[in-house]
Amino acid sequence: MGNLITDRVAFFLKDVPPFSFLNGESLDKVAQHITVQYFEPDAFVFEEGAPKNDCIYILRQGDIKLLKSDGAIRQLVDQCEPGDIFGIRAILTDNPYSMSAQCATESLLYTIPNTLFKELLNSNQSFALFFAKGYAAGQVIIRKDEEQTSIAIDAKQLAHDFHYSKSVITCDPTASIKEAATKMKEAHVGSIVITDEQHHAIGIVTDTDLRNKVVAGTFSSSDAIQKIMASPVRTIEVGLSVSEVIMEMVRSGVHHLVMTADGTDTSPITGIVSDHDVMVSQQNHPASLIKEIKRANDSSRWPKLRDQAEEMVSSYLNQGLNVRLIASTITKINDTIIEKAIEKALSDIPELEDVSFCWLNLGSEGREEQLLRTDQDNAIIFADTEDNETTQKQLLKLASTVTQLLDQCGFEKCPAEIMASNPKYCQPLSSWKKYFKQWIASPEPKAVMNATIFFDFRAGWGNHLLAASLSEYLIEELKARNIFMHFLAQNALQNPPPLSFFKHFLVESSGEHKNSFDIKKRGMMPLSDAARLLLLHHHVTGIQNTSMRYEKLMELEPKNEAVFKAAAAAYELFLKHRTLNGLKQANSGRFLPIEEMDKYDKQILKNAFLSIKEIQEVISVRFQQSYFS
Repeated sequence: MGNLITDRVAFFLKDVPPFSFLNGESLDKVAQHITVQYFEPDAFVFEEGAPKNDCIYILRQGDIKLLKSDGAIRQLVDQCEPGDIFGIRAILTDNPYSMSAQCATESLLYTIPNTLFKELLNSNQSFALFFAKGYAAGQVIIRKDEEQTSIAIDAKQLAHDFHYSKSVITCDPTASIKEAATKMKEAHVGSIVITDEQHHAIGIVTDTDLRNKVVAGTFSSSDAIQKIMASPVRTIEVGLSVSEVIMEMVRSGVHHLVMTADGTDTSPITGIVSDHDVMVSQQNHPASLIKEIKRANDSSRWPKLRDQAEEMVSSYLNQGLNVRLIASTITKINDTIIEKAIEKALSDIPELEDVSFCWLNLGSEGREEQLLRTDQDNAIIFADTEDNETTQKQLLKLASTVTQLLDQCGFEKCPAEIMASNPKYCQPLSSWKKYFKQWIASPEPKAVMNATIFFDFRAGWGNHLLAASLSEYLIEELKARNIFMHFLAQNALQNPPPLSFFKHFLVESSGEHKNSFDIKKRGMMPLSDAARLLLLHHHVTGIQNTSMRYEKLMELEPKNEAVFKAAAAAYELFLKHRTLNGLKQANSGRFLPIEEMDKYDKQILKNAFLSIKEIQEVISVRFQQSYFS
């Protein structure tokens, strides 16, 4: 390639992230190794299912359609523009192409050899993090107009040592599940590595595997551990930076990486690292923050500590850590603040010392998904007494103090007054049972709306048996009046996939949020409503988190596993976008400014909306057909 052509290639790439993150020497090296390919209209660059080519592609001129097969029909997934990069997934996974790339017009492509691409991934953190983000979402990498400095800062923040466990608990593949679980319990660890005769890692089992496969009843504790292990094990070598570890977790879709002498699964084990270890390595360690909150008896300190938690959320999201893990951590922090507020209020009301009650978390806090400080949703349930009216007055006094303290911490009071300080929602168990019975027996619209709010209750403080008793009663009523599920299904179908016929986002047409996309109403609610409905249909309670509900549904309905898995991933994606937007706008993050979003993020959201369509098809068939039969 002549110098003139090389210069032109370099000039073009310098404005195309992530090549724009490379220094002049590295960019020149890329330009020197690029091959230019010409394709006629309708020609295929590669086809779905074909073995990967030894390169990645950058569109220089023309128009490329990315197509996915649906039976005999190829559906359009995305359309590439000059500067877009595609063909990445096959290179990273060493698998055949998952989509076809067809030229809509005459097209000119730059191709970069696989060896050079991987060299850049290993040598440049900014370059690697860019592709880690796209790969995490399972999408084609789309050009982004980002400042190099912001990426470089993130990489710098990630490039420091982290702590990991050098003592790895192992067992033979023939050991029983009970023996393995006992080892885990005695060592106080959340995973065990299964090894062969050479002590090389061949599988791994985590707490999640035990819960989903053994406690759920699929396997017996006497079965061999190899029956439930995940295999092969993802291995890395010691010495990687945090950013490299995160990228490998994202790329592999795992939460644990086994360290070995040479980074392969055929060499001695030297350690193990989890996404929790990565989180702990960061500056704002949640455990220390929770400890500070517990020690802070002066409530004026709580808002600042909750501010630190929000900074931690921002940091973790930018580092690509698992959204559910972040949500779980923030839930513990929120719960700790609530507990402190209740204990402070109790100290001023000695009359409540012997009163049995339970503070209920509702809404996003009830579902363990309140990453941002949105408004409060809570209630109180108390054991029936000889004088419920007097007990209620005392608890309302407590609730008023608690909700005020939470408001000072940034959790604004609910505009609809769905709070424990509202007498309507500070009731004895007998009254709550009457509420539930009335809503289920007379499912008018308001009753169904109440069900979607209050059926997500989670015991936060106090006598959890009261909440458990209410859960049992809920299932009894649903079994007795199964027709109510039809009305819940109708509610879950109210918000169809939020794209117009021309694949445009359905945005607000008027008002304060005109031209913004309501990600709560049009993205998150359809999926959370569906998860609640389907799990209640199986008469399962006690699981409030939306993603965990879908995990349970995967276990209960293996034939729909792919649909539920996609729905959980889509929900976590929506939660992440809402949180990032809220952090940026200093609000609830509910309304996304679509016009300010780049093509990359828009396309990822559009693809995620397919999950809403799929889950609503399951609901439509299951409930409407049975209703009319």
